[in-house]
Amino acid sequence: MNADLSFETSLRQHGFRVTPQRRVILKAIWDNGEHASLADVLAAVQAVDANISPATVYRAIELFIERGLVIATRIGNQTVYEIASDHPHHHLICRVCGMDQKLDHARLRGLMDDIEQDYHFLVETEHLILLGLCAHCRPTAA
Repeated sequence: MNADLSFETSLRQHGFRVTPQRRVILKAIWDNGEHASLADVLAAVQAVDANISPATVYRAIELFIERGLVIATRIGNQTVYEIASDHPHHHLICRVCGMDQKLDHARLRGLMDDIEQDYHFLVETEHLILLGLCAHCRPTAA
Protein backbone atom coordinates (compact mmCIF):
# COMPACT_ATOMS: atom_id res chain seq x y z
CA MET A 1 0.00 0.00 0.00
CA ASN A 2 1.21 3.51 -0.78
CA ALA A 3 1.99 5.23 2.54
CA ASP A 4 1.04 8.68 1.19
CA LEU A 5 -2.42 7.41 0.24
CA SER A 6 -2.82 5.83 3.67
CA PHE A 7 -1.92 9.11 5.41
CA GLU A 8 -4.32 11.00 3.15
CA THR A 9 -7.08 8.52 3.93
CA SER A 10 -6.43 8.80 7.68
CA LEU A 11 -6.45 12.58 7.53
CA ARG A 12 -9.71 12.66 5.55
CA GLN A 13 -11.40 10.08 7.80
CA HIS A 14 -10.66 12.29 10.80
CA GLY A 15 -12.13 15.36 9.11
CA PHE A 16 -8.92 17.05 7.97
CA ARG A 17 -8.22 18.83 4.76
CA VAL A 18 -5.13 17.14 3.36
CA THR A 19 -2.21 19.53 3.08
CA PRO A 20 1.42 18.72 2.33
CA GLN A 21 2.38 20.00 5.78
CA ARG A 22 -0.12 17.77 7.61
CA ARG A 23 0.97 14.77 5.56
CA VAL A 24 4.65 15.41 6.47
CA ILE A 25 3.83 15.92 10.17
CA LEU A 26 1.68 12.79 10.40
CA LYS A 27 4.33 10.75 8.60
CA ALA A 28 6.98 12.06 11.01
CA ILE A 29 4.94 10.81 13.96
CA TRP A 30 4.40 7.46 12.24
CA ASP A 31 8.05 7.04 11.26
CA ASN A 32 9.22 7.75 14.81
CA GLY A 33 7.15 4.82 16.02
CA GLU A 34 5.55 4.72 19.39
CA HIS A 35 6.36 7.52 21.76
CA ALA A 36 7.82 10.13 19.43
CA SER A 37 8.86 13.22 21.34
CA LEU A 38 8.09 16.67 20.02
CA ALA A 39 11.81 17.12 19.31
CA ASP A 40 11.78 13.89 17.27
CA VAL A 41 8.79 15.06 15.24
CA LEU A 42 10.22 18.55 14.70
CA ALA A 43 13.57 17.15 13.54
CA ALA A 44 11.91 14.73 11.12
CA VAL A 45 9.63 17.42 9.72
CA GLN A 46 12.49 19.90 9.31
CA ALA A 47 14.56 17.25 7.51
CA VAL A 48 11.80 16.89 4.92
CA ASP A 49 10.71 20.53 4.64
CA ALA A 50 12.59 23.27 6.49
CA ASN A 51 9.79 25.72 5.60
CA ILE A 52 7.33 24.05 7.97
CA SER A 53 7.49 26.12 11.15
CA PRO A 54 7.48 24.67 14.65
CA ALA A 55 4.20 26.55 15.26
CA THR A 56 2.60 24.69 12.34
CA VAL A 57 3.81 21.38 13.78
CA TYR A 58 2.43 22.24 17.27
CA ARG A 59 -0.96 23.27 15.86
CA ALA A 60 -1.22 20.19 13.65
CA ILE A 61 -0.38 17.84 16.52
CA GLU A 62 -2.96 19.50 18.76
CA LEU A 63 -5.61 19.10 16.05
CA PHE A 64 -4.59 15.49 15.47
CA ILE A 65 -5.04 14.83 19.20
CA GLU A 66 -8.41 16.62 19.38
CA ARG A 67 -9.75 14.56 16.46
CA GLY A 68 -8.42 11.24 17.77
CA LEU A 69 -5.80 10.64 15.10
CA VAL A 70 -2.84 10.91 17.51
CA ILE A 71 -2.50 9.97 21.18
CA ALA A 72 -0.42 12.11 23.55
CA THR A 73 0.98 10.47 26.68
CA ARG A 74 3.15 11.77 29.50
CA ILE A 75 6.17 9.63 30.34
CA GLY A 76 7.95 11.23 33.25
CA ASN A 77 8.26 14.90 32.38
CA GLN A 78 7.96 14.44 28.62
CA THR A 79 4.92 14.23 26.34
CA VAL A 80 5.18 11.67 23.57
CA TYR A 81 2.98 11.03 20.57
CA GLU A 82 1.86 8.05 18.56
CA ILE A 83 -0.71 7.33 15.89
CA ALA A 84 -4.00 6.19 17.44
CA SER A 85 -4.79 2.55 16.81
CA ASP A 86 -8.04 0.71 16.24
CA HIS A 87 -6.71 -1.75 18.82
CA PRO A 88 -6.17 -0.09 22.22
CA HIS A 89 -2.95 -1.08 23.93
CA HIS A 90 -0.80 -0.16 26.87
CA HIS A 91 2.92 -0.14 27.61
CA LEU A 92 5.26 -1.41 30.29
CA ILE A 93 8.29 0.90 30.20
CA CYS A 94 11.46 0.34 32.18
CA ARG A 95 12.51 3.57 33.84
CA VAL A 96 16.19 2.52 33.73
CA CYS A 97 16.83 1.16 30.23
CA GLY A 98 13.70 2.34 28.43
CA MET A 99 12.58 -1.14 27.39
CA ASP A 100 9.04 -0.86 26.03
CA GLN A 101 6.74 -3.89 26.12
CA LYS A 102 3.30 -3.61 24.54
CA LEU A 103 0.43 -4.89 26.61
CA ASP A 104 -2.90 -5.85 25.01
CA HIS A 105 -5.93 -3.92 26.24
CA ALA A 106 -7.68 -7.18 27.16
CA ARG A 107 -5.06 -7.74 29.89
CA LEU A 108 -6.20 -4.56 31.70
CA ARG A 109 -9.88 -4.51 30.72
CA GLY A 110 -10.82 -6.65 33.74
CA LEU A 111 -9.06 -4.27 36.12
CA MET A 112 -10.84 -1.30 34.54
CA ASP A 113 -14.18 -3.11 34.87
CA ASP A 114 -13.43 -3.82 38.56
CA ILE A 115 -12.60 -0.14 39.14
CA GLU A 116 -15.89 0.88 37.57
CA GLN A 117 -17.82 -1.66 39.66
CA ASP A 118 -16.07 -0.98 42.99
CA TYR A 119 -15.52 2.77 42.74
CA HIS A 120 -18.23 3.82 40.27
CA PHE A 121 -15.44 5.36 38.21
CA LEU A 122 -15.31 4.88 34.45
CA VAL A 123 -11.72 4.63 33.20
CA GLU A 124 -11.71 6.25 29.76
CA THR A 125 -8.10 5.78 28.77
CA GLU A 126 -7.22 3.27 26.11
CA HIS A 127 -3.51 3.97 26.33
CA LEU A 128 -1.85 3.49 29.67
CA ILE A 129 1.85 3.69 30.48
CA LEU A 130 3.11 1.66 33.43
CA LEU A 131 6.61 2.62 34.54
CA GLY A 132 8.76 0.19 36.45
CA LEU A 133 11.79 -2.06 36.18
CA CYS A 134 12.34 -4.79 33.60
CA ALA A 135 13.77 -8.19 34.53
CA HIS A 136 17.25 -7.09 33.43
CA CYS A 137 17.34 -3.81 35.38
CA ARG A 138 15.54 -5.00 38.49
CA PRO A 139 18.52 -6.70 40.18
CA THR A 140 20.82 -3.70 39.58
CA ALA A 141 18.33 -1.10 40.83
CA ALA A 142 18.34 -2.29 44.45
